[in-house]
Amino acid sequence: MLVRVSLLVAVVALSLGIGRATAGDASLPTVVVFDSICLQCHEGECSGRLALRTDNNLAAVADHVRGYAGPQSGSIVAELKALLGRVKTDCALPPPPVASPDDGQWTPALLSPLMVTDRQRMFVPLGIPGVGAQQLVIRATPSQRIRIQVIAQTFDIIVDEDLEIGPDPATRRWAADDAGPHFLRIIAKAPLGDLFIRNQPVR
Repeated sequence: MLVRVSLLVAVVALSLGIGRATAGDASLPTVVVFDSICLQCHEGECSGRLALRTDNNLAAVADHVRGYAGPQSGSIVAELKALLGRVKTDCALPPPPVASPDDGQWTPALLSPLMVTDRQRMFVPLGIPGVGAQQLVIRATPSQRIRIQVIAQTFDIIVDEDLEIGPDPATRRWAADDAGPHFLRIIAKAPLGDLFIRNQPVR
């Protein structure tokens, strides 16, 4: 029965075009910068609300990137430019090229590559949770206040709020309205410590 349900979800997702967006040849660090920082504004490229000229030379793009994400290497700037062009055409969020853990538990070691270099932003795939009620659970050492956003691949923001996290599990229930991939963006005002993150359906 579980196999049939999984196949049905996959067929529906493909028929809706869900999950087709990819990061192309972009490296994981580039995709994390793009999804955690750039897309906070540039998701508007899809709707036309925002338009950054992708025919600008790399020096101009590098200056723009530096203002928001700090200095980046030439290769990352080139990949960011390419990702922006994909967003304009695909109208979907490029997922980080990593697999979700089999047990659903993101540990500090698994989360480390999903942070930007200053450790104040993170972008975590939550997989394809399925339609319905979900529960996000976060533990952290040391305690701190963060901003969390749960985002669908279509750019819809389902949760956007501050959350106090610490050694005791902090939970936030949310509802998935479609069967596509979802993601967690974390924004902090100080470097993030060791985090444990799990998302699970509410039974």
